[in-house]
Amino acid sequence: MVEAVLFRFVCGVNICPVMNSRIRTLYKIDPQPEAPAHARRIIAEELSSRVPDETVDDIKLMVSELVTNGIVHGGQADVPVMLDLSVNGDIRCGVLDHGAGFATRLNRPPSTREGGWGLRLVEQLSDRWGVECSPQRTEVWFERQCA
Repeated sequence: MVEAVLFRFVCGVNICPVMNSRIRTLYKIDPQPEAPAHARRIIAEELSSRVPDETVDDIKLMVSELVTNGIVHGGQADVPVMLDLSVNGDIRCGVLDHGAGFATRLNRPPSTREGGWGLRLVEQLSDRWGVECSPQRTEVWFERQCA
């Protein structure tokens, strides 16, 4: 199940030529196999009318990777992850989980390993990305220009 929680902020400020408003929404995403697909649908619903299709596709792919990582590495299999989407000139997406965090230095995964490429993809498709850790949570985020 996916639901918007906490708050949604919308105002009519034209910051980016292809966007009509600022938004910030937090979504709770249950750790289910369909969670990445739910996250992609959220991105499509929120951004399809605001940004070019290619940008939406890139953001859906990056969010899908971060949601998957949050569920797989988040520390607690039955605790939801949070998707934080903010549109304010640029697009910022963050996924918060209860994991211990990690260093942002990316090592190349072994060629025999199937996984391990998601954050490299985020690094390539985003304008900026990073990790913020505290004892209670980890947030992996990225930013992308709206056009």
